[in-house]
Amino acid sequence: MIDMDDNEVKVKCGFRDCHKCCLNTEMLLSSEDLERIEAKGFNREEFCLDPKQADGFWQLRNVDGRCFFLNKEGQCTIYYDRPMGCRLYPLILTLDTNEVIIDDDCREMEWFGKQTYQRDQVISVQSLVSRLLLENPDY
Repeated sequence: MIDMDDNEVKVKCGFRDCHKCCLNTEMLLSSEDLERIEAKGFNREEFCLDPKQADGFWQLRNVDGRCFFLNKEGQCTIYYDRPMGCRLYPLILTLDTNEVIIDDDCREMEWFGKQTYQRDQVISVQSLVSRLLLENPDY
């Protein structure tokens, strides 16, 4: 299932009542994600963990077990500027097999598992992980 927004590949999630992936998130952020969010007036020290706490990566901060940007109604307050990993979720890359899979933590894993994914979506997940690893050579 493909969703294009401004020529950007992402995964379409129609489960608006679900925000399980935004609870206790470990979402890593690329330099592009940081720049996009900071351009909205946020300070990275506010919304990110110190990279020393996340194996050298910039990672979204949780507040009371919820993503920094998840409001009380369960909505993302930066939805149109959210990180690329959020846009592609529940597709993730397993580093041990280099395979793009559906995250088994996703509440709707069964539904997503029945969808057809486009080559562009799989490539986008692989590219994001490559970018994150290149930005953190110490990993």
